[in-house]
Amino acid sequence: MKHRKPKSQDHKHFPDGFQEDSRHFTGLDAKPGALLKAFIVRLMIFAVLWWGLSSGVMIQQLLIFFVITVSAALSSLLIPPQKISIPGVIKFTPFFIRLSILGGLDVASRAFKPSMPLKTGFISYNLNLTHPTARVIFVWVVSLFPGTAGVQLVDRYLRIHVLDQDLSHNQRLRELEQHVKALFRS
Repeated sequence: MKHRKPKSQDHKHFPDGFQEDSRHFTGLDAKPGALLKAFIVRLMIFAVLWWGLSSGVMIQQLLIFFVITVSAALSSLLIPPQKISIPGVIKFTPFFIRLSILGGLDVASRAFKPSMPLKTGFISYNLNLTHPTARVIFVWVVSLFPGTAGVQLVDRYLRIHVLDQDLSHNQRLRELEQHVKALFRS
């Protein structure tokens, strides 16, 4: 599948096309030792998740072992090993939970008060994150902000749909960007 080139290289306005195919960011580029370490860590994480979701009931252990092993292997190959910052994760977790709760409350209040005034539209945000995974996490988490949804990321520009253009979105986006950046060690 070919991506179309942007009509204009001028970034004064949000670009309306895709420039490069960024799907070359895979675990195949990692060193074998880092890939093995990522596989083992993901194997343990997936096993704990499976155990938690199944309430500890382990029927058909061979199938479970196969699914967890293949999932960990594919995950390691498709998503390269990451250098995660434990202090960054610890700081990010309450921030993320707070965003989730505020986003849920905002949606609920809009559902119960349909007469709330809306000034929907799009805003552009100049993203300074360079780490590919950090950029993806940023776009996902933006959608947890009350009344926002990241809709297009091209180069350094993120187009965001907002329910209320009068709110101060840039300050919250900068705060989010700092939290996401802290998740990864340089």
